[in-house]
Amino acid sequence: MSYQLFLGYTFEGTTDKVFYKSIIERTISNILCKYSNKDVEIILTPFNKDGDSFVEQAIESITKGYLENSIDIFYIHSDADDSTTDDVIKNKFEPLLKAASSIEEISRCEIIPIIPVYMTESWMLADFDLFKKEISTTKTKAQLSLSGKPEQFTDPKLKIIEALRITNNELPKKRRKDLLISDLYQIIGQKIGIDKLMTLDSFNKFYLNSFEFLKKLNLIDYKVNI
Repeated sequence: MSYQLFLGYTFEGTTDKVFYKSIIERTISNILCKYSNKDVEIILTPFNKDGDSFVEQAIESITKGYLENSIDIFYIHSDADDSTTDDVIKNKFEPLLKAASSIEEISRCEIIPIIPVYMTESWMLADFDLFKKEISTTKTKAQLSLSGKPEQFTDPKLKIIEALRITNNELPKKRRKDLLISDLYQIIGQKIGIDKLMTLDSFNKFYLNSFEFLKKLNLIDYKVNI
């Protein structure tokens, strides 16, 4: 009989909800496939945020997920909106972890941050070849104004929108698909390689934290390290 791993997550927007559903499921599957010899069924549940502050919203979701759904690991998403994750960890996640640890009924729930540098869209650009294929273009990074590393783009969402504008304008009107950025979150989330995401520091933190918590749940042997 397989072990049922119950996971929960919050998200900042509806497109984030779609993107991170695939990213979380595929990351956990990747880790378990590589490092575990146990049969695990992943059950992932999204939770809408309800409350005034970041901490209140997260605590509300964690409480509901832990008490009603027996969540093993809770992922909390918050964009860094900066070149590092330092500020969001200090101002959001440290207060959250302190608050959660003081509430006995949820104190044992594992909380993992999802903090992409600047925005979620930086993760979407980790595999340029996939991105280029999905927007149906043969243009180079330079031609799409995407030269450089994704985590160095201060507004990766705007970068994607501009790339789509360039791609749509290169086609005759009769052939234009007018692809929108909202069309990309699900498909890239489902297809982007974990190895490509591992080139991003912020994803690496998310991956390693997930690995360590799976060890704590005894789904990975405690002697195994990465």
